[in-house]
Amino acid sequence: MRSYRWFYLALLLAVLAANAAALWPDLAASRVDLNDNVSHFAMVQRITQAVEHGGNPLDAWSPEWAFGYPMLRVYQTLPHLIVAGVYFALFKSAPLLTVFVWIRFLAVLLLPLTFFAMARLMQFPRCVAFAAALLAPLISTNGLYGLEFGSYVWAGNGLFPQSVATHFLLLAIGLSYHAMRTGKRLHPAGICLGLTFLCHFIYGYIGALSVCLMALMPGFGVERGLRIRRTAWIAITAILLASFQLAPLLIDGKLINHSRWEAVWKWDSFGAGQVLQWLATGELLDHGRLPVLSLLALMGALLAVLGWRAGRPEAAPRFILLGASLWLLLFFGRPFWGPLLWLFGISPDMQLHRLIGGVQVFLLLLAAMAFGWIWQQLAVRKLWLAIPIVSILLLSPMIQERGQYLENNKTWSRANLAAYEGGRAAIDATIGRIKERGGRVYPGLAATWGGKFKVGDVPLYGFLSHQQVPAVAFLYHSMALPGDLMPRFDEWNAAQYRLFAIRTVAAPAGLTTPVPPFWSPLEQIGRFQLYQTPETGYFDLVDVPSGAHVTRETFFDVNDRWLSSDAVARREHLLLDLPGGVTFMPTRATTDPGRISTESQEGETYRAEFDTARPAYLLFKMNWHPNWKVELDGARVDTLMLSPGFVGIFAPAGHHRVVCRYEGGSLKIVLLGLGLALLLAMPKLANRLKV
Repeated sequence: MRSYRWFYLALLLAVLAANAAALWPDLAASRVDLNDNVSHFAMVQRITQAVEHGGNPLDAWSPEWAFGYPMLRVYQTLPHLIVAGVYFALFKSAPLLTVFVWIRFLAVLLLPLTFFAMARLMQFPRCVAFAAALLAPLISTNGLYGLEFGSYVWAGNGLFPQSVATHFLLLAIGLSYHAMRTGKRLHPAGICLGLTFLCHFIYGYIGALSVCLMALMPGFGVERGLRIRRTAWIAITAILLASFQLAPLLIDGKLINHSRWEAVWKWDSFGAGQVLQWLATGELLDHGRLPVLSLLALMGALLAVLGWRAGRPEAAPRFILLGASLWLLLFFGRPFWGPLLWLFGISPDMQLHRLIGGVQVFLLLLAAMAFGWIWQQLAVRKLWLAIPIVSILLLSPMIQERGQYLENNKTWSRANLAAYEGGRAAIDATIGRIKERGGRVYPGLAATWGGKFKVGDVPLYGFLSHQQVPAVAFLYHSMALPGDLMPRFDEWNAAQYRLFAIRTVAAPAGLTTPVPPFWSPLEQIGRFQLYQTPETGYFDLVDVPSGAHVTRETFFDVNDRWLSSDAVARREHLLLDLPGGVTFMPTRATTDPGRISTESQEGETYRAEFDTARPAYLLFKMNWHPNWKVELDGARVDTLMLSPGFVGIFAPAGHHRVVCRYEGGSLKIVLLGLGLALLLAMPKLANRLKV
């Protein structure tokens, strides 16, 4: 038996070595990102900056996207915290970007190992566990955001949190299965499930519902009541660990945007017809090649059915079959289920297309069952030579297609890296000049010339976000309510530059097309031309003659109408009365309200001095959140939300000083501490209760 262990260990190491060799070129290319990893690295930077400056790394302000938003407060940030933790553990001896790139690399590289561990925890034979590890890197879809390389590599989608969450998801399912069968490892199972939620809310949901399936399914071999009690214990453990991240998400629910600019299929998934067509044609696992992996999954499903009918005692194949069925059904999405999705705990704000992760986990395990069965049958017949021959025949189409994909990724990324190195000096100088000028920058919208204004294949706004430069450009996230208004920005409307605090325009040098007349050439740096706009800053004095009651659902329509009206040029804003009620003192634009004399910024603390000739409102051009604390002349004052979703305060006539500071508070830290304390006490309690 020990020789078999070493044999499979050697095979597993060979798979990891091959995976590492295939992914190695991505290490260099990933230093200039094309995808969502731009925003993920900026979040890592924000965490490290909070730690270094004595701030709250669990709840800090990110000003660079969507007019500012506290991403760390409500987003799944455990993967980013891991990067920051490793960076500090190394005493900052390695650049932060290097640490980030390596952890991304390892998260993708080690996925076969975690599939192997999951299968062994579920008492599958080593041959099936090894088959799962062997097949894990070979999934291919047409950009469906699943477990394939396209979700993670340079030319893909940049789903860094998902790459880390997948490991915890697999371990959570494997440990939960073991706990259900034996009553042991309940605590580790719950911890892994909680960590899955902290990495990716949807993958946490996949793990939670999969554990519930174990508790309720027939033929598991353990009494159902006992399974339900064990499931409850796993759930309590997970909730205690993840509550510090989940609670702010619930508290801020009415302030989190359901973006209209996201494709409908991201929210609703694709419907039964499309999913079943993809399943039948192999597109869920085998895009662009013979559907070998899909056929293996079908064969694994048949083996599970036959084993169930024959009354075999193994519960794992039955669970995998039911899991694959469950996630395929839920992946049908809203076109199939409609409001019935509420029965599964699915709200309209869940992006259902990401449930493909659950589909692929269970289909892959079905395929591994079939592959392992083939090896077992050949071994029983002592057809030793046939084992490698059959394996090569089955794997060749998958390996060839995945190899070509990664080769294309390498070629494309290297060309982009070369373009970046050639323009690096100009990029750095341009960004440095923009930072020096302060305020926001406009490098073109993603849907207009900004999306074509590139260095290699990376738009300039990607480099700006990488350097945490606030910009009106691309929505790397759309969680802020005013974020959906960004694509509506009118570059020919001077009043909107003032509204959004745009001080600099970065455009391609040598433009021959007309530009707005209020763009004044500032300087040219390489291929980048900088323009200045009429002086503006993060503060302004405005009037608020009326208000509008808005909800999350009506927020965009109300503010979009206001944004396209003459009220913007007149600096007449709406008081946006979200549920809760506010004190409102209307003002009218009969005379000029006054002027801002000075303003400054230190980190995420903003200061200004201003004079009001009459009562008016001070507009702070940052997305409103109740955690913005504003002091007027040394006294704390209440904030209001003014169109298009910015912070406002009422200011009487006179000379004033104002300080605006985001204070995350101690809620998350307290919940984290309380949760960890209770987690430490739970194992002893579990023993007493004999769960």
